[in-house]
Amino acid sequence: MFADAVISVIVLAAFVAPSSSQLMFLMEPPPRLSFSNSTGARVSCAAHGTPAPIISWMSEDGSPVGDVPGLREALPNGTLWLSPFPAEQYRSDVHASVYRCRAASTVGIILSRDMRLEAVMDTPWELKVQSSHAMAGGAAILTCTSSAAVKHHVIVTRWFQDGVVLAPLAVEAEGRYIIGGGRNDILVVRDARPGDASSYSCEAEHSLTGEKRKSPPSILTVSHSTGSMAPRMLMVSEDEVVLQGGDIRLVCCAIGTPPPTYSWFRYTNGRLSPVSNSIRISVSDQVLIIRRAQISDSGTWTCRAHNQYGEQRKDARLRVRVRLVVSVHPQLQVANSGSSVVFNCSVEGGDARVRWLHDGVPVGGGEKVLRVHGVVRAHRGIYQCFAERDLDSAQAAAELRLGDTAPELHYTFIEQALHPGPSLGLHCAASGSPPPRFTWLLDGQPIEDHSNPQRSITQFVNTNGDVVTYLNLTSVRPEDGGRYTCRAHNTRGSVDHSTRLNVYGPPSIRSIGPVRVVAGVNTTVYCPYSGFPISEIRWQRGGMDLTSSSGRALTGASGDLLLWPAEPADAAVYSCRVTSPSGQYAQKDIQIFVRNPPKIAGFNFPTDLVEGSSIQVLCGITSGDKPVYFAWLKDGQHIPPSLQVYRYNCILYSIILCNF
Repeated sequence: MFADAVISVIVLAAFVAPSSSQLMFLMEPPPRLSFSNSTGARVSCAAHGTPAPIISWMSEDGSPVGDVPGLREALPNGTLWLSPFPAEQYRSDVHASVYRCRAASTVGIILSRDMRLEAVMDTPWELKVQSSHAMAGGAAILTCTSSAAVKHHVIVTRWFQDGVVLAPLAVEAEGRYIIGGGRNDILVVRDARPGDASSYSCEAEHSLTGEKRKSPPSILTVSHSTGSMAPRMLMVSEDEVVLQGGDIRLVCCAIGTPPPTYSWFRYTNGRLSPVSNSIRISVSDQVLIIRRAQISDSGTWTCRAHNQYGEQRKDARLRVRVRLVVSVHPQLQVANSGSSVVFNCSVEGGDARVRWLHDGVPVGGGEKVLRVHGVVRAHRGIYQCFAERDLDSAQAAAELRLGDTAPELHYTFIEQALHPGPSLGLHCAASGSPPPRFTWLLDGQPIEDHSNPQRSITQFVNTNGDVVTYLNLTSVRPEDGGRYTCRAHNTRGSVDHSTRLNVYGPPSIRSIGPVRVVAGVNTTVYCPYSGFPISEIRWQRGGMDLTSSSGRALTGASGDLLLWPAEPADAAVYSCRVTSPSGQYAQKDIQIFVRNPPKIAGFNFPTDLVEGSSIQVLCGITSGDKPVYFAWLKDGQHIPPSLQVYRYNCILYSIILCNF
């Protein structure tokens, strides 16, 4: 014991993260894919990383996607091939299923977003233009319709007047011909004239097969107006959807005598305000063109048709769809064992459900922040954040690497009883960074200290990067029995595994040096005996037997001496006696010393530190038995050399010098 203050001092600097070759997708399947049974589909998936990842496909339940002869094949290059097939070979588990692409390497595993597959049966289809009538000076509307079975997959590509293409389709607001509708399926002829009375037809393309059709001609008639009539709306772009950054045309059309004029309005700050031309928005009578659509363009736009006999208003609803964009920060974290890390998921593009995967396995909840506490080897790998909603999904990934990590045991030996004679190998394997070294102990004493040519120890690194050790006994003898320990240790810590090896023979007790324990710590002392079978283990102190009810020092169920916790009064000479069923016994004394741990006086950093300053911090010990060893930690971790913290240790104190 001593009353002198014991001190330790440190110095601080910056950390640079190592570079990373991120495991990531180069090509990822779309959220939804429709294809025709007459054409089949080819879905590509590619990923990058070091080492190069292996690509495979999974179903929604996580099972591997295998080949289905004539219907489905997962190609070696990562492509999923869905063959053309007749309608009678349709299978919902193949053609109406959810697929994921999987990329795996020694770094970790990433999964693509879900791809919902839909096979559309090829059916005959036709086009038709509805006949129409218009008043001179007013507007005419012609609609191109397709068979109900294909209407969601057919897009009008051209309109014809008397067999001549009306060009261009992407007309400006000032043109007399306006193409409207989500699939270009509406033709509006403004300021109709007698010369517009002609035959009109449309041409469309099937988006899944590429097949084109042209409608039969339909007649538009134009007559002069008589009398008077308030405007009556014929059509308006009621529900339009456009991708952010795209262009959209909102169209409204009315009849009336005289022909109505048009105005467009939008609610702004609770008031209906007129829409005027701007850089992105063009207004001309029936048509409103919005270029490079933005989120703020979503909502209701109001078209008003009016003449001197009245007016009518109709709302056009527009939704600007934004693709989800996901990012995870930081993209790479290097964490020491036992530390905690946080991944943040940022989602752009509106509300979405969030979920996390670790190497393809769900983790965490639905929060945008994922915390990993007490990092161990199993936590390393790839963490993905998925954002999902009805029509869209996206994902991003980040990697967690292990820095300096305490050893973890992955293989250990078991307790066994042997007869003398055969050879034996006890085996342990562990991982850690730096790679751990193994020490073998017999009844708490290093085996290297035992001069025994029949024992040998080997240690090597296997193909998984684990450190493997063997303790080999060439010919087992009764005195080889005892409690064996393999202990893996590196600069981050140590881990051990202990169990008994029993060899048939008479009881015997080894001589071991004094046992030193720390006051206040629960301590178990094992009797260093050999021989088997053993019927009784007894402990004595001062000639008195220790039992489970004899005071502070107790005997456990397996014959161990329990000091829970150890106290200075427990220091003494104890005697261990082991007895065989035949009455043979062995007895030996064991000296136990109880040491008092050091107590650290508190220290503080100044509150007025500025960047570039240096300080010294003193660690003082107020009590405890010598010798004392110092270690400085930052946030619970050993201080890396890159922080430029300089430590000076003396017998009674330690100091660190910190540069900010």
